Amino acid sequence: MKGFSVSSLFAPRESGQEGESNNAEESLLTGENLLTGENRQTEGGEPPPAEQKQPKQIGDIHKIAFYEAVLKQLRDDDLTDSFEALRKEVNLEQSKTVKENYLFKLFTKSMYRREAVLEKNVEQDEPEEDQRNDPLAKLKTYGTFIKNAQLRSNNETVLNLDSLKKEKGGRVAFSYDITDRVELIHQHKVTCCTTNSTRNILCSGGGDHVIKICKIYENVKKRKIHTIDNKHMGKINCLKFHPVKNLLFSASDDCTIQMIDVSRMLKKKKQQFRYRRNGREKINDLSSQNVVIQDKNPFVHLYVHPCGDFLYACNRNENVVKLFDLETLSCFTSYEKNDQHHSATINCISGTSDGSIYSSVSNDGNIKIWDGHDSKLVLTKMNAHNGYSVESITFSKSNFYVLTSGLDGQTKIWDIRNFHSPFTFGNGFLSCTFNKSIFMNDEHFIANVIQTNDHFTSKFYIYHSFFGNLECNVQNIHNDQISDIVNARDGLNVHTAGHDYVCKTVRIDQRPAHDGGERWSGEAEQRRSGAAK
Repeated sequence: MKGFSVSSLFAPRESGQEGESNNAEESLLTGENLLTGENRQTEGGEPPPAEQKQPKQIGDIHKIAFYEAVLKQLRDDDLTDSFEALRKEVNLEQSKTVKENYLFKLFTKSMYRREAVLEKNVEQDEPEEDQRNDPLAKLKTYGTFIKNAQLRSNNETVLNLDSLKKEKGGRVAFSYDITDRVELIHQHKVTCCTTNSTRNILCSGGGDHVIKICKIYENVKKRKIHTIDNKHMGKINCLKFHPVKNLLFSASDDCTIQMIDVSRMLKKKKQQFRYRRNGREKINDLSSQNVVIQDKNPFVHLYVHPCGDFLYACNRNENVVKLFDLETLSCFTSYEKNDQHHSATINCISGTSDGSIYSSVSNDGNIKIWDGHDSKLVLTKMNAHNGYSVESITFSKSNFYVLTSGLDGQTKIWDIRNFHSPFTFGNGFLSCTFNKSIFMNDEHFIANVIQTNDHFTSKFYIYHSFFGNLECNVQNIHNDQISDIVNARDGLNVHTAGHDYVCKTVRIDQRPAHDGGERWSGEAEQRRSGAAK
């Protein structure tokens, strides 16, 4: 079993007496006189012992990947001494994902680039340096926004509130036909569910410490359920899939994160190996190992970086986001001072589709935006939900908007370019114990699940993202609280997890109503002006 225990986190160095004592200790080791600055001889005239060099800590995830590729290139070239020296200095291992001679081939390709292209890139980097002190300007100039706006602006399923100014047609009224089907059954409350990147595999976890996995078929008779009951010893709080592979990450109250190869379980293929150059040692792929990340507090939520090499996690009763390198299981945190972090438990983490920025929400009621390259704090939105705890956050496909839900009973869309909220959904200041929202497959619609104090079962609402109106009140899906909701593969369909011990597929058929549509301008403008107030 391969494990990792988080014993220390990166933090800014403290000054004062502690720093002076450290200097004194170093002087004893190096033989330096603190008053004169001269090196002194030890007894017997021998030179002072050499100073022990500490391994450097690298905080930028892209630099981590770069140095891992460098180590791989040194290993490919059989430069053993250089490999060992660099490995000890940067405290990293060689990459297990890049191909042989990857860096050398990349270098040879770059030699054929035109100088004009390189000069253009340098000129584009200069104005970015001047905008680092302006958080909103930094958010506006992220390359992902410009690129995604060009590629996805014409996609009918992507939310683009800017088109409201240009649109002149009427809003179409829809009718909804709701059906549900039980997919997975637990022996205790189902606390979370998730799907893989192609959304044909559904997983659920619960208070019975068990993970259930099945493929989604229209024909229920084809469905085969797989049960994992030997991984966790506590309630499972979060499940997330790798963005490309069918690798499942599970977070639990037993203070561990487990990684499960779902493809190996479903197909039961023979274990494959990779070999070192000398042919003596077999190395299993990361997916074939029983990888465990151990910590001192229960894990609450997970977010897998889009590149698939890093995992973000947050713990109960902790106020920092932790980044784990899935190759080495090393733990990293932001270098920001303590007052820049949250002041209470972090509830949810989410990021853009390219990983350039990520966001965290907390019981302190604040939303924080972080740079995905070096984990520096970009922006903090204070009291985003009237001072109440913010329970969930998710980015839209275009990365222009984030959707948050809080214990004030409200769900808000935020334009990340100026961090204004054009729409607010739900009843304001409604006392609730749980509130989560997601953009549906068609981002013109939002699914909101809320648990109020005066109801035994959860309320399931569908809102229109453009106009802010309530489209449908979905009822009688679960007999108890709905604890999680994720998008299914087709249309507006979703999967839900409930405290009634089941995980369901909710089929939502939408069709235009016969009474036609209504003009969008008056209703939309009233809702937008109300949200601004």
